[in-house]
Amino acid sequence: MQIVVYAVAILLLGSVILFIKAALFDHRPQKIGLLYALLAVPLYLVYYNDRWPFKPELHMRDLAKPLDNFQGANSNFVSDVAPAAMLALILLVHMTVLQRTAVRQRLQRVSDPIATFFAGACSATLAGGLLVSTFAWGWAGSVILAVVFTLVYLGLLALLGALIEIAVELGKFFLVWVKRKVFTIATWITRVSSWISSLSGRLVSRALIERVRADTAAQESLFEREQDDQDRRLYEAYLRDRARKRRLRQQPPVTEEPYDAPVEPAVPVVETAAMEAQPEAG
Repeated sequence: MQIVVYAVAILLLGSVILFIKAALFDHRPQKIGLLYALLAVPLYLVYYNDRWPFKPELHMRDLAKPLDNFQGANSNFVSDVAPAAMLALILLVHMTVLQRTAVRQRLQRVSDPIATFFAGACSATLAGGLLVSTFAWGWAGSVILAVVFTLVYLGLLALLGALIEIAVELGKFFLVWVKRKVFTIATWITRVSSWISSLSGRLVSRALIERVRADTAAQESLFEREQDDQDRRLYEAYLRDRARKRRLRQQPPVTEEPYDAPVEPAVPVVETAAMEAQPEAG
């Protein structure tokens, strides 16, 4: 029996190494499986602490001491080979499935969830064996605990999927509600801005119209004044021209003397002045 326990321990260590390689070095989605495999190692040591072959003693059963606080618990139980046999069966099946799925490239995508499932099964088997041995439930308790673990595993996945779907639908509903509220606010903002712009437009247009009217009236009055001034000046010029023509028509015609007429002798200025002065003296 000791050989089986040690052989399963070696298989478990090999499984942990494979998970480390796949999750950390190959970057495959098996990190959850790696966590399950790492959890299975201390559970295996806790269960088979009484079969530790080396010195000093391992004292891994101390991790199970809190279970002694419950009624009927005994953490100093004698380990059985059955959990190791079940764990060996699970690991062998896992390796066989892993080898089969690695043959074809199309089946490699299903090896990741299969590996996670088998790692979880190993951890659940060791945890169940620890509980059954601690509380001495026997084979009936083992079967019941296996059924409970199976239901929890399946129900947890289904519940997780349902919660994710509910969260997605609630997120969509919330986004729709937010969009509607944003659209409503945007509509009110558009209406208010349109009303303000129309009001300002009406006020500005009225002031502009009044200013245009005033400018037009000023231009018309200036044009009328300039037109009246121009008409008055034209009429005055017409009257002056007509008066000038009338004066020219009323003057007698000027007779021109012959070019060869005798020239009268010029009268001295002194004599002329004396002749003009004699009648005044007389």
